[in-house]
Amino acid sequence: MPEPRRRGVVSQQVDGETLLYVEDTHQASALNGPASRIWALCDGKRSVETIAAESELLPDVVAKAIKEFADAGLLENASDLPATLSRRRVVAGVGLALPIILMVMAPGAKAAASTCTPPGQTCPPGGTCCTNPGVQCTNIGEKC
Repeated sequence: MPEPRRRGVVSQQVDGETLLYVEDTHQASALNGPASRIWALCDGKRSVETIAAESELLPDVVAKAIKEFADAGLLENASDLPATLSRRRVVAGVGLALPIILMVMAPGAKAAASTCTPPGQTCPPGGTCCTNPGVQCTNIGEKC
């Protein structure tokens, strides 16, 4: 029975989709409508078959989405997950109502706040190089 990870995961509903952010890994996931419905029904009590019936999706599609949740570290207990079909087989059997889970790594606070230029990149005039913090680029087009 898939149970979502609650601690360290921030969840926000936006226009029928769900945005999830895992604080310790800085991983953000965007779930489309079908994936959001599956996520909302994961409570540690419902089976894959029950979630499929309540979300009006095929059990193989639900199992595939739950496997992706587990792979992304979004589930508390990822054991006893059902075997899933390949994405190609699922697509062939369903058409366009697939749950889509888009995952992105977000930078940590320090990296996001950094204004230095990474090595090998062209530094703007007056900018600083990440390799030598405090050293300002003086020549236009200079590389760090």
